[in-house]
Amino acid sequence: MKKPTIAIVRGTFLNRFEMQFFEPLITRYTITAFSSLAPYHDAFAFPVIKLPSPMDVPDVPYKMPILNRMFTDAHYLLGLERRLRGFDLVHTAETYFRYTQQCIDAKKKGYVKKVIATVLETIPFNNEGIWGRTAYKKRAREELDHIIALTQKAKESLIIEGADPQKITVIGHFVDTKRFAPKRGWIKDRGNPNKRMFTILFVGRLEEYKGVYDVVAAIDSLARDDDLNNVGVRVLFVGNGSQKRQLMLKTRQPRKNWHLELASATYDEMPNIYARADIFVAPSKPRVNRGKPTWEEQYCTALLEAQAAALPIVTTRSGGIPENVGNAAILIPPGNTKALAVAIKDFLLNPNKRKMYAVRARKRAQTVHDISIGADKLATVYESVL
Repeated sequence: MKKPTIAIVRGTFLNRFEMQFFEPLITRYTITAFSSLAPYHDAFAFPVIKLPSPMDVPDVPYKMPILNRMFTDAHYLLGLERRLRGFDLVHTAETYFRYTQQCIDAKKKGYVKKVIATVLETIPFNNEGIWGRTAYKKRAREELDHIIALTQKAKESLIIEGADPQKITVIGHFVDTKRFAPKRGWIKDRGNPNKRMFTILFVGRLEEYKGVYDVVAAIDSLARDDDLNNVGVRVLFVGNGSQKRQLMLKTRQPRKNWHLELASATYDEMPNIYARADIFVAPSKPRVNRGKPTWEEQYCTALLEAQAAALPIVTTRSGGIPENVGNAAILIPPGNTKALAVAIKDFLLNPNKRKMYAVRARKRAQTVHDISIGADKLATVYESVL
């Protein structure tokens, strides 16, 4: 029996973080991914077809505002409609991306049978400031055969915008818990009452809205805390972003027994980095323009990897984060550096609490976020749509 054919359209955003839970589906479906000429990643268990896109233009000042106003949305793939001919189902992303409109056009031309989309956005009516995008989103809500919302909050946002609740399924992101795993003896290590040297890990974009300066402020406060005189801490920031140079200056400031470091790493190197850490922090906070939120953390893949690595986690009540971590993390208000410092200190001084949250994190990763669970959920949606 011929396997159904699935096209995954992600443009520049095609990446290994998300595709890892599509890969188990290759035994059930014939999968092909479509990207721009320069996606984040392009090596998977299924082939990738690369098409030219405005997103391939080199980074220059005001690149995205210019491109988005020229194309309504810069996520366009040249010739996509024709290349989708013959697929049983197309799985695209976001209602306002231009290639989602192309996928719907391909369906109207009879090239494909069904089109679904994964939606991450949690802020109702966001991304509608550019002319044409409101119409894009409305058309997608009405003409997509099904929508996968990344979180319940994303589903609620879609419903507020006018989407039919009956054609929305909530499916989060997932992680390979065999690849991202704690080192041997981790339970004993997390609860070690004699531990005096710790590595606190941050992974993500080095940007103000990711809370990187909140981490620095919390660390500066803790470095002066007399209760922590006998504790040595290495704070490791892994990632790149516009604040990297400024953060490098922060790392050079003297702190007793505390050291800040910056590093870049490939995706293949990340499991080992997580395995060597003791505590994970992700103090993301919303971006606001003229009093209105324009972005909030939609899920945070790094939190999935930290859970799989059995790390005690401190993160924020922002966007989709609470749905991601459940009870497997300490949740603090966004932007509250005092609460961040208190939570980190509590983990440093309380081995039983470190152990409890580490066990919760690993259990949640294996029972909620494992890629095999994600693949089954996706297959259920595919079968219902087909």
